[in-house]
Amino acid sequence: MSSAQTVTKLLRMLPMATLAKLFHPKEVDIGSRKAPMGVGKAVRLGWPLDQPRATFGTIAGFWNLQEKVKYPSLPENVLRGGESVISGIPDWTGIVITTDNGECYMPGVHPSTILGYRQSISLQDGVVHTNVTWKPQNQDAVFQLNFTVLAHRTRVNLGLVRLDMAVDRSARFTVTDVLDGAGASRAHFGDKDFTDDLIWTSVKPWGIETTIAYIASAVTFSGMGTDELEAAERSRKDASETQWVSKNLSTIAQSWDLQFNKSDTRTFSIYKHVGIASSDAFPKHTQSTALHTALDSAQIPWSDLVKEHTDAWKATWEDADIVIPGDEELQITARGSLFHLLANSRPGTEPHGLGDNSIMVSGLSSDSYAGLIFWDSDVWMYPALLTLYPEHAMSINNYRSRLLPQALENAQSYNYSGLLFPWTSGRFGNCTGTGLCRDYQYHLCFDVAQAHWHYYLHTKDDEWLLNTGWPIIGNAADMFANYVVKNQTTGQYETKLLGEPDEFAFNINNGAYTNAGIKMLLGTWAPAAAKILDISRPKNWSRIAENVKIPYDEKGDIIIEYDGMDGLVKIKQASVTLINYPLGWNVNERQAQNDMTFYATANTADGPAMTWSMFAINEAQLQDQGCAAYTYLLHGSQPYLRGPFYQFSEQQTDRWTAEFFGTETHAAFPFLTGYGGYLQVFTHGFSGLRPQLDALFLDPMMVPQIPNGVQLRGVKYQGATLDINIGLENTTISRRRDSGRSELETDENSILLTIRIGGKALLPGDHTLRPGTTLTVPTRRPDRNGTAIPGNLAQCRRVSSPPQQPHVPGRLPLAAVDGSNATLWQPATPAPASLVIDLGMRRPVAAISINWGPTPARAFDVAVSDVVDVDVEHVKDPDTMRFVHVFRMEEVTISEPYRPEEAHLVRTREGNLTVATFERAALEARFVRLVIRGTHGNDETVGATVAEVAVL
Repeated sequence: MSSAQTVTKLLRMLPMATLAKLFHPKEVDIGSRKAPMGVGKAVRLGWPLDQPRATFGTIAGFWNLQEKVKYPSLPENVLRGGESVISGIPDWTGIVITTDNGECYMPGVHPSTILGYRQSISLQDGVVHTNVTWKPQNQDAVFQLNFTVLAHRTRVNLGLVRLDMAVDRSARFTVTDVLDGAGASRAHFGDKDFTDDLIWTSVKPWGIETTIAYIASAVTFSGMGTDELEAAERSRKDASETQWVSKNLSTIAQSWDLQFNKSDTRTFSIYKHVGIASSDAFPKHTQSTALHTALDSAQIPWSDLVKEHTDAWKATWEDADIVIPGDEELQITARGSLFHLLANSRPGTEPHGLGDNSIMVSGLSSDSYAGLIFWDSDVWMYPALLTLYPEHAMSINNYRSRLLPQALENAQSYNYSGLLFPWTSGRFGNCTGTGLCRDYQYHLCFDVAQAHWHYYLHTKDDEWLLNTGWPIIGNAADMFANYVVKNQTTGQYETKLLGEPDEFAFNINNGAYTNAGIKMLLGTWAPAAAKILDISRPKNWSRIAENVKIPYDEKGDIIIEYDGMDGLVKIKQASVTLINYPLGWNVNERQAQNDMTFYATANTADGPAMTWSMFAINEAQLQDQGCAAYTYLLHGSQPYLRGPFYQFSEQQTDRWTAEFFGTETHAAFPFLTGYGGYLQVFTHGFSGLRPQLDALFLDPMMVPQIPNGVQLRGVKYQGATLDINIGLENTTISRRRDSGRSELETDENSILLTIRIGGKALLPGDHTLRPGTTLTVPTRRPDRNGTAIPGNLAQCRRVSSPPQQPHVPGRLPLAAVDGSNATLWQPATPAPASLVIDLGMRRPVAAISINWGPTPARAFDVAVSDVVDVDVEHVKDPDTMRFVHVFRMEEVTISEPYRPEEAHLVRTREGNLTVATFERAALEARFVRLVIRGTHGNDETVGATVAEVAVL
């Protein structure tokens, strides 16, 4: 057990919080006086388990072996060896309070008995506080119950629970410590015991008799006199058969009878020390590890244990962090994203069972997607960890290396050379009903290879490359060289019958992302690795890389996702968008920009969270003018964040409908893939960071909506640690001094690091950094590089829309002025909706140009205000703005009508345009208000779209 192994900060034993909020840099907990929410209708997980969603505790790598799941992707693969689904362990956080008349504070407590409730989680250290005021129905006594729960950061087998309680009058009650087997999903009972010092139980994952997990609990008390403590200890008994304890075979409980006198004003504290160990990580002394962890912890003061834990997390944030000064929402989301990835992983330097587990899509507090490992960990979660915490990224690579022998067997079973990693994997990595190896998403194999190549670029560890990186990279290259088929007519190498990252694109030929990845693997990554290691490489690698087919529409200058794709395509998630980043390839920059514009429209509006983060990164690199990178940043976060703890959900609506999947299912939650994509906007988008063999490449840029910039603290690269501060005007890259060396030693003996400023940077070139030195370069500002529409006064200016006029999720008001026709503002209804643009100062205005995008409004009007000294976002009375109407159009003309015969064409579309000259001449205005009404769209439940507004 570790902070990685048991992210049970979402407590099974406590009702759901009604209100909580997280703050950075200090912890603040705010709550509600309302009663806790009821359980309500259970949400069901869809593919592949089809069962109620549950929060439970588990241990990393604690997968079972079962014959099949309810919804295998390829039923015939069931015969290849069964599925490996994550199993739970008994819940270790439970403490039940029972009055002398049998009323309990426990899961399912009646909401009417809760007078107050407050819950918080610190994103500094993961400590969960839950404060409850409980009045049993048939008693006058009121109990104040304050729970604290944490999974210890450095003592990897230790979980801690503390209950501080007080009662307002005399009361007799029983305290029960429960290890609740009801949490042990897909695991069966091993053994258990009630001893003089503690209780313990054990479970085995289904089908794996050689693996076992032990959970032990030792309890101590404070706030009691010697006589009271002795009386309590005499009352201790095995409480496993009491009515308030679940009857699962692996459940075990111990209880104490206590009494508070009427005159008591004390706080009485219960400390629960839980040891958890699995034979996967501790094969020789599994049981004794768990038991000794609990008993040893019980001898240490609580304050010392907590200090160890919080000091470790403090050191983590001092080592590396992402800081966005002055922007609470971005800061909380970035810190939360980092925290959850770190809390769900361990450093790869730790032994087998700890340092070689990857990260599940929903982490260790959910069994969404059966707790399986996808490419999400290698492509979405890995890059930010590699940049800031490479030891944690190493564990993702270690997982793939651990399963490499099976990947080699998978390839042989299908008569391929090299390796085949399955689309999903758990304990074994074999091809299964959900883990397809053939005729599906082959790209996973070069995704893993790229992760390993990037690890080498970041570390320059030649020994690691030889022993760990090359077996993955070389075997992946061999597989793809064997997989491609040469078209004898065109001379191109093609791919047949595969799936792309876009899960709507399967059973297709020549997937663009797959083929581009083959080009990079065989043409760049594998040859470079072979050269470093002085390993000869097959001659056909370069021939394939040069001639692999990239589906391309020459007229539209757009890469098409696969052979036969047309302009009516609907894309589930980022696919072609990934070719420019993270693959690092394009035909030319214009093609990459066209891809962004086309696929932003083709992507389904409610696609997965990580998709729009890739748009943000690519826009940051490619945009010449405007600030659409910020629009995409918010598009990829705001619709997906869930209260109260700023956690990502996979989807905007949390429910997929029959439109795309033929059945109703529910999104993964929490969604760590979304965390990973979001973090990359900061680590790789605004910084332009790209690893290169001989340098660290940077192309720093910033958007005006983040006025205090972004700080990347503790970037690790080739033995150096860097702090990169990206401001609105300049970017500083500071190299920290090497620890343990004097200033003289550091300056004279350290290896120089080359910083390569490139891309669209104002002053490109190579620079060297010694420890303790700083490089300052101009920050690129596309919003200052002219306007997409000449003379536009509105581009990248502040905009606001009344909160009572909501917009379609992800289609934000700021999209109307970000300089991109690919982003849209769309009100949630066709009712009148307004947008106020702040020009920053009083300016002469004469006209407005509106690109409506695909769906124009029926009518619109424009008003202006010359008021200067107001903040439009905080104006309560609109009359104080003194708006003057300057234009009205009662019937908007469609300039780009839908033409069925052209709908299939792959091209970027100009959008419907309206240009209007104001009715009054010689106007000056600080604010411009646009009000749109109705829609020309077929869907009259939502409003019109606005791609771009230009004030001229």
